[in-house]
Amino acid sequence: MRFDELQPQTLEQIGSPEANALARTLVEEHHFHHGYRSPDRLQGVVEDGEALQVEVKIKNDQMSYMCSCPQSEAGEICPHVLALLRAWLDQPQAFLNRVELGDRLRKYSKKDLVDIIVDLADRVPEVRGVLKEEEQGLDEILESIDTVIEDVAEDSLDPAEAERKLRRAQAQADRLAQSGRLAEARSIYFYLLDNILGLEEQVDNPTLFPEDFKGELFEEYCQFIHEDRHLERELVKQELEQLENRAAFSRGELDLSEVKQELQGAA
Repeated sequence: MRFDELQPQTLEQIGSPEANALARTLVEEHHFHHGYRSPDRLQGVVEDGEALQVEVKIKNDQMSYMCSCPQSEAGEICPHVLALLRAWLDQPQAFLNRVELGDRLRKYSKKDLVDIIVDLADRVPEVRGVLKEEEQGLDEILESIDTVIEDVAEDSLDPAEAERKLRRAQAQADRLAQSGRLAEARSIYFYLLDNILGLEEQVDNPTLFPEDFKGELFEEYCQFIHEDRHLERELVKQELEQLENRAAFSRGELDLSEVKQELQGAA
């Protein structure tokens, strides 16, 4: 299955009538925003009492989804995921192609980019909120990950709270990716994944962090490798070699063969 093959009746089959009814309302009342697309995924934000990050992926003809709402955490397909899919069916042209957008932005001068950001801040309240946040550099983000990992290792931080803090770094990486800074975003995802797996080995607990969280980090890391047209191949090869030494890969829980094959084929 591809996203361009998706049909309205598919939504009726995978979601309950109640969930589909709410999804239609959310889309019709313009509660879906910031749609992005890439070959194997759709992303966006659904406003339903709060801003919910939503993502749907298709891999090997299988659909998977993620939403930050409690219903999705319970394993159900929620109205927000259905709203993302319905918005795609209604207006696929409204979804920005993240790869093409990054390529376009790289052609602008620094002054042009500043002008674009200031113009967006005048039009979009959410952009003002982002600009008011204290910006962290890559080194600071990586140091924050170190601090969380050290606190868990010393039993001064609960793994569930640690995951919440690590997801902040994940969100910062996603923001960098959306602005075209894929190399920095990939570095953060690699650092998160490598440190989490290393900590689990250190404390001899392979389930210290949820499998879906680790899987999500791995999928995004591979996706950034796929999308980056200016990939630092030697650096990525070193990252992959380091990950291969982690027990999760030797146990077959995570598989690097596909991304390694893609890297070799594009060389």
